[in-house]
Amino acid sequence: MYICLLVTAGCQQQQPKRPANFKPYRYRYSIEQLKDNFSQQQIARAKQAMEEMNAVIERGPYKADFESLDTHPLPEWFRDAKFGLFYDFGLYSVAGYGEKRFGRANYPDCYLDFMYGWLRDYHIKTWGADFERDDFIGLFKTPNYDAEAFATLAEQAGAKYCVQFDRHADGYCLWDSSFTFRDSVDMPPGRNLAKEMVDACRRHGLKYGFYYGVEDWQYPLISKADGRLITRKWAMPATYSSPDMPDASVRPDFNSVTDNRLMSGEVPVYDFVSEYLVPQAKEFIDKYDPDILWFDAEWDNPADLYRTPEMVAYFYNKAQGRKEVAANDRFGKDTRSKHGDFFTSETDDVSINLDHYWEENRPMGESYGYCWKDNDQTTNSATELVKMLIRIVAKGGNLILIVAPEGSARIPDYQVSRLKEIGDWLKVNGEAIYATRPARVLNEDTQLGRNVWYTSSKDGKYNYAIIMDWPRSDTIIMRNANPKWDKKVYILGYDKPLEWIDSPNYGMAVKLPEQMKNPAGRPCKHAWVIKYEYDSKDEFPPPKPAR
Repeated sequence: MYICLLVTAGCQQQQPKRPANFKPYRYRYSIEQLKDNFSQQQIARAKQAMEEMNAVIERGPYKADFESLDTHPLPEWFRDAKFGLFYDFGLYSVAGYGEKRFGRANYPDCYLDFMYGWLRDYHIKTWGADFERDDFIGLFKTPNYDAEAFATLAEQAGAKYCVQFDRHADGYCLWDSSFTFRDSVDMPPGRNLAKEMVDACRRHGLKYGFYYGVEDWQYPLISKADGRLITRKWAMPATYSSPDMPDASVRPDFNSVTDNRLMSGEVPVYDFVSEYLVPQAKEFIDKYDPDILWFDAEWDNPADLYRTPEMVAYFYNKAQGRKEVAANDRFGKDTRSKHGDFFTSETDDVSINLDHYWEENRPMGESYGYCWKDNDQTTNSATELVKMLIRIVAKGGNLILIVAPEGSARIPDYQVSRLKEIGDWLKVNGEAIYATRPARVLNEDTQLGRNVWYTSSKDGKYNYAIIMDWPRSDTIIMRNANPKWDKKVYILGYDKPLEWIDSPNYGMAVKLPEQMKNPAGRPCKHAWVIKYEYDSKDEFPPPKPAR
């Protein structure tokens, strides 16, 4: 087993390394044996699955084109949820390493490709030049994978939905896929991790999202010309899935199919998309009935190549009249912020269309996936994460926060503590977050106590002024609050009404209770919410909202 990762708050964790008793991982079937014994059966089953999918689409109201898909309504439950969790866990979690290179983020969940590229020196030094991608499979034991405990934690954190990384670009699936042997049931750890998580989420009333990467680092194909095995690589030209891939495009070091430890368990097919990618997505939808379809890795080729519109049309039609579902905007190249029930961003300083619902996905620090160098100091504080949630919700979006377990599936303590603190804050102030809508004014800097963000109740009756920083005096002035003058004003978590006045020149001035001068006397930490009835008859138009 790889070296244990010990977490002490504020201290750096130990580095995962090659175990002393390392043995190369070899699946019981070689790629050639998989081709000879399973390819034709898989191709036949894929054909049947595609026919079933097309029949459902033909009968249903949603067709496999954007003109039709764009008419699908965003579920009210998603708009009301505001806060979800990503469970970013896979083979890459065993390696647990990345370096910041792309913008301000780090992507350890792409280590299984980067280990052959710009992280090659690190990989050789840490794991050895003979340690291949699939050797991590032998170390993927997951003794601490506890879906029930995670769902409990998600509930404690105040999350309303969870999205597990069910299939990343290394092709390893967390369920018992019949379209590959490269999954958590046929290989270590010998468990159906997706089913465990789906069941746990439903027991706790959490919606479940299916994360599905539409690309693979490599995949074995059968040449239509002569039946030989060739290797398909990520991001080939848009014609790759039909004609044979030219020999010049195959890297020799990735094409040794006899002793291949890069694509173990993958069943060779002629067409990666129609004989593997699409029917596998259909299989998951049929088996586990997810609430969200979350595509990724789509940016190099158009949507019609990946046939994502067909997957989404099938997803919508299967749910039609039975439950409300949602799909994101990552159909293919140039589809982000154009199609999908919700748009996706990876920085809360969003530049996307705020008139369309959106979801921000962010790690607690900088790492998408577990990185052993991360610790309490490299991770945003609970206060910073609460403020991030407030900003995103006030701007009309959801936050889905990355939870990144280490290779054994244990969630580091610094992540757990932050999730619980967010949950504690939401227990007091959730009324200002869940099921809210953007207020007429998004935010303002106040004269006494800076940085206030506004949300509105769904029916527009109440507004919530969320104070990011406790004021220096016992009074806070909010010039854009616009309360009804004859109604009471409260701070959430305190059951007595507050003293306040409303002035056309200065706005609403609220006197805070004397006991709250001491932080211990305040209803919560991190940020505070003033609740009041909103007067929609605004005689004093506010300035243009800050974006």
